[in-house]
Amino acid sequence: MAGEALAIAADALVVVGLVVCTLGVLGIYRMPDVYTQLHAASKGVVFGVAAFVLASLAAADGAIAARAVLIAAFLFLTTPVAAHAVARAAHTRRERMRTPAARDESRHRLATSDADTQQLAGRHGPPGP
Repeated sequence: MAGEALAIAADALVVVGLVVCTLGVLGIYRMPDVYTQLHAASKGVVFGVAAFVLASLAAADGAIAARAVLIAAFLFLTTPVAAHAVARAAHTRRERMRTPAARDESRHRLATSDADTQQLAGRHGPPGP
């Protein structure tokens, strides 16, 4: 009886993980700018993988659970770092935030047109004399 309940719980957690990961992918497609797309993608990975790890622990197979925990630890460490690196690169390239009421709290001037973006991307240092 308890084994059957754990199997049902594991199956439900796999479905939850799939739904969360799918919502993360849809967030990449639907969100207006790179910053919100990164948010959707990274949260989808972290929470989806967490559900998969819980499902593997509920399945009570030690070898599979150990592998799942190692994979999850790797993803939990690398996903935020990768998202931060991409967001920093986008900010350095002066990617605009297209979300309504978005503010750049770093107080840097953001490009307002494609011409400004090209001008800022071409500048490598202070202007000469």
